[in-house]
Amino acid sequence: MSQGTSSNEYVIGHVTDNLSDKASEMTVVEYKKIGEGAFGTVVEAKLKFNDGRHNNHWLGPFAIKRVPAQTEYKSRELEILRVVNHPNIVSLRFFFDKESSNPKDKTLYQNLVMECLPSNLQNEIKYYKLSKFTIPYPHMKAYSFQLARAMLYLHGFGIAHRDIKPSNILVDPSTVTLKICDFGSAKKLESNQDSVSYICSRYYRAPELIIGCTRYTTQIDIWGLGCVIAEMFLGKPIFQGQEPDLQLKEITKLLGPPSKSFFFHNNENYRGNMYSAKTFTCTIEQRFKQIFANCPPDAIDLLMKILVYSPSERASPRRVLIHPFFQELKKNDFYVYPRGSDKPIRLNLFNFSEYELGLLGSLKDELLPTTT
Repeated sequence: MSQGTSSNEYVIGHVTDNLSDKASEMTVVEYKKIGEGAFGTVVEAKLKFNDGRHNNHWLGPFAIKRVPAQTEYKSRELEILRVVNHPNIVSLRFFFDKESSNPKDKTLYQNLVMECLPSNLQNEIKYYKLSKFTIPYPHMKAYSFQLARAMLYLHGFGIAHRDIKPSNILVDPSTVTLKICDFGSAKKLESNQDSVSYICSRYYRAPELIIGCTRYTTQIDIWGLGCVIAEMFLGKPIFQGQEPDLQLKEITKLLGPPSKSFFFHNNENYRGNMYSAKTFTCTIEQRFKQIFANCPPDAIDLLMKILVYSPSERASPRRVLIHPFFQELKKNDFYVYPRGSDKPIRLNLFNFSEYELGLLGSLKDELLPTTT
């Protein structure tokens, strides 16, 4: 990410409050660039109402994502962010349109004003790797649980994020809180409609996407979840194909060759390399134990249930949440030490809404901690 510190102040006459749906004039001060890519830019900023009824207090810090307004994806991202409301999904606070400040650029930009967290999972993984460690197991479990919980919620709406990766997962190391961000690729999937297969960042792309499946499900996010959990343990992406068509080859080094039925069910017209030659002689379980040699058995078991070729056989979010890997989180004496602190904190991980409990169905009794 590129960083910048120059300040930019301006007034917007029509800023919509996502909570009240009311528009107001506000002053915006952007003071740090925190992200830039093909989608646009992200800046850190603070905002202030100009109507005199809000004590003129500055609000923030926020992260403002700025993207061209005339695209299909921008409206989709705004629509999704206006619908979702979950503790593990970044929240939209305001939004407004603004023409470029560059006199040579008359592009209209959509600005999404979202809550701002101090770091992301990619930075956390890098921090611990530079210190010759991995993220502590309690943190790893808490982050993985929150990520799976966010997916349970999103997938309940039929929404696939379609770009799960550590840099799109915001964290606050001081509270061990996690929130999914960047819904620029997200989409509500319909069972009878095609969707583009060239989606998700390469290292985290599910195998059905690699072979060109266009009728995929929200289970592509679960594959991303498995890749993220694996990366927390390994300190690096587990599948690093140097080119898109070599990504499947990297996956076969852990899972062995895909079955012919996998290709038939996901893209019967696939004519690429099937990588049908097995590259190891041991069983798949033994292969997992080799790759994740320093991982506890319950973590390996969870990864074996997630990193599966067939989307229908991949663990669902609710099955992930009840996995024994997370059993420790339910103990009354479970706490974590935030990075750099010698004072433990307790986490509120089980404050499920009625909607979430409905999605859990009969499994909710296995998930919720028993009160004593």
